[in-house]
Amino acid sequence: MTEVRSKVPAYRQKVSQRCIIPGPTPEAKRGTTVRKIARSKTIRSGITLVVLLMVGLLVFQACGGGGTGAGEPSEPESAPELEGLLATTDLSVGSNRIAFLLQTPEKLITLPQVTVSSTYFPGGGSDSIAGETVVASFHLWPFGTRGNYVTEMSFDRAGRWELEARVQESENVLLSTRIPITVKDASFTPVVGSVPPMVRNKTIDDVETLAQMTAGPRPDPELYQLTIEEAVASGQPLVLVMSSPGFCTSPTCGPQVDTVHDLKEIYRGQANFIHVEVYDNPEDIQEDLSQGRYSPVVEAWGLTQKEGYLNESWVFILDKSGRIAYKYEGYASLGELEQGLLAVL
Repeated sequence: MTEVRSKVPAYRQKVSQRCIIPGPTPEAKRGTTVRKIARSKTIRSGITLVVLLMVGLLVFQACGGGGTGAGEPSEPESAPELEGLLATTDLSVGSNRIAFLLQTPEKLITLPQVTVSSTYFPGGGSDSIAGETVVASFHLWPFGTRGNYVTEMSFDRAGRWELEARVQESENVLLSTRIPITVKDASFTPVVGSVPPMVRNKTIDDVETLAQMTAGPRPDPELYQLTIEEAVASGQPLVLVMSSPGFCTSPTCGPQVDTVHDLKEIYRGQANFIHVEVYDNPEDIQEDLSQGRYSPVVEAWGLTQKEGYLNESWVFILDKSGRIAYKYEGYASLGELEQGLLAVL
């Protein structure tokens, strides 16, 4: 072999060196085989992963994964708009009965209790001052169509206040509404503890028919037997209702005279009960309120001093000495009135 190579010209040896392409070594061959195998495994793994993802997606969609299935967490319910209707506007410094209705565009709120907080706004850019937080209880009205929330709240100063009512309607829905109120230094109706004006009211002896005394469709003659002064002189408590059952147009109106009648039936002989019609000439009104004249009692007791007063009802409970023990602006349920009457019997 050595002698043959020595006979090859030098230039041909160089050319041969340049043209010779070395073949792969055994180690290189093994490396190539390993890389091919790895690449093949990677491709197969990728295909397997894609297939699994596609199958999983199909199963997810088949199980309702594209919608709001039972397995998904529920989104918070949208809260409807809450509106508060204030029934008590004669509010003054001190303790006050607060009554209001709560409703949404779809329904009346009738939960047993709601939370109410008061806030005072001094004005002039000053920060608001938190008042108290109390619980208001629901009182269903007769016929089950309406009802109001009632509570007691105290105000330590006159001015602009706000009530915030909060309703936990469901686990995910908390409703709230703000009700602006004005607190005065003094009430325009007889205050609790005072002796009210003894202005004479009509009795059944002053008229020919009950239609001259009340606009109610089913008047109870027993509610028109005594004057206020006579009832006070008897030494028994007095439940006095001032209402216009035939003409009341307020959204907080209720069958107040009927409720007082029911209370009378329960406590007959233990207290006196009187109805004073808001209008002094009910038979002349003929559903035209512009023809109405307010009763002298209604005027003397200050009901018409309320801004925008029309014919909203009031109930006053006088104790055995003739002093105001409780007063109720707007409709008061049988349970509310009974609680007040029992306190003075």
